[in-house]
Amino acid sequence: MKHALILANPKPRSFSRMMADAYADAATAAGHEVVLRDLYALGFDPRLMADEVPTEPSAQPRPDALAEREALQDADVFVFVYPIWFGGPPAILKGYVERVFGQGFGYRSVKAGGMEPLLRGKKLISFTSTGSENAWLVDSGGWDAVRKVFDQRIAQACGLQALDHVNFGGVDNDLPPARVDEAREGVKRVFNEVFG
Repeated sequence: MKHALILANPKPRSFSRMMADAYADAATAAGHEVVLRDLYALGFDPRLMADEVPTEPSAQPRPDALAEREALQDADVFVFVYPIWFGGPPAILKGYVERVFGQGFGYRSVKAGGMEPLLRGKKLISFTSTGSENAWLVDSGGWDAVRKVFDQRIAQACGLQALDHVNFGGVDNDLPPARVDEAREGVKRVFNEVFG
């Protein structure tokens, strides 16, 4: 099984990177293949340009989006790893989804005005972190919002099976090592529960 690990955090030594590394370790230990797409390290441009907008008759993805589609085309699982900022994913990830998972890769338009998903049979799992505790995220409505607007929408449009979305709350710059180790083991445990 091939996992496309899509990381969206500008800090090379972030909690998000730790989660991505823990997931990759668990997948590799299980004999799975992992391809890492670190969006900031790649310098991915999240801006959808006018000549890429799907409603334009001559719209075409740009070379960087095509290269990403090539890297992801045979993935069985898409893994999004990111911090939740201001109630949603970082802009770079939103732009990545628009440009890479858009028309021609994730779905195609049909004459009746709808979409035909193109990634049926593939899976989606997300690992996120927030500065606030999980209880506050749930009580404020932020948890339902990010799950509905991001996970469920992508899964529906592309035909993906949404497996899980795990959030680690209360994450800040001064986490004790024991808490980081606990989170690392939590990511591995989720991987093994879902794919073991």
